[in-house]
Amino acid sequence: MYEIIGKKLLPALLASCVLTACASTGALISAPSVDLSSVQLEKMSLSQQTFLLGFDVNNPNAFPLPVRAIEYTVRFDDEKFAGGATEGNFTIPARGRDDFTISVDLDFLSTALQLSSLLRRGMPDTVNYALEGRLTVDIPFARPLSFSSSGVIDVQGKGF
Repeated sequence: MYEIIGKKLLPALLASCVLTACASTGALISAPSVDLSSVQLEKMSLSQQTFLLGFDVNNPNAFPLPVRAIEYTVRFDDEKFAGGATEGNFTIPARGRDDFTISVDLDFLSTALQLSSLLRRGMPDTVNYALEGRLTVDIPFARPLSFSSSGVIDVQGKGF
């Protein structure tokens, strides 16, 4: 009788342990801090602009974070400037920092209002930004790590 109960309980017990481990991996991994470090106009035409957005990322964990995907939204002065998702293929060192750049193609018509609102006030030296997103890491059972930050970015001479 104990063998029958053991054969039925053992798989349930193992499944429970695995599910508990999966649920708790999020608590074991601290989200890195991500800040917008630069904005540069790379190309411009009548219909489209390509910007390079630079990001600094700091890993508070005692182990490296292999980043496989990035989702982000960048706002300038409370107006959405850019957002999207892209693949990542870099590793942030344990208790270290790294940087990455995303190329963003923007349609002139969709960004005209944001850019004109900035230019109406005169060409600023700096712009307030808000950044939020998620990093998908290549760690088994790990959920995407959310980040958000805000600050001021120097845009003078960056091609805005």
